[in-house]
Amino acid sequence: MTTSDSPSGPATSAGSTSEVLPSDILHDYCMAKPGATFDHVFGPQTTVYRVMNKVFLLVGQDARPQYATFSYDPEESLLLRETYESVVPGYYANKRLCNTVYYTGEVSVEQSLEWVDASYDIVVAKLPRKLRDQLHADG
Repeated sequence: MTTSDSPSGPATSAGSTSEVLPSDILHDYCMAKPGATFDHVFGPQTTVYRVMNKVFLLVGQDARPQYATFSYDPEESLLLRETYESVVPGYYANKRLCNTVYYTGEVSVEQSLEWVDASYDIVVAKLPRKLRDQLHADG
């Protein structure tokens, strides 16, 4: 199910750190990406962002601390886990390819949006050529 309703959440400037990833900023950012959709397949507490039906981001909306799970380069994932205490192997995801970030005030919104970009790009790169071509033609 795809919808255009935005999950609610507090607004924060893009460069600030926060214990909550502002859902309105995140939602608008993700939905501006070509082919992006979202659903709540795991229930209303988890927003799943997809490109061409492949997941590139999971966000635990009601969890405290709030969390997001991103796809990421395996070697860079290890570096992020060493750099940030709040970045751990992907929760309910491939531990080698995904990171879960708990929003405890350590990671900026800006950094999170960079990770969204990387996750989206990784997922798009793994799509079959026909789907990538369709995505580029539509976007």
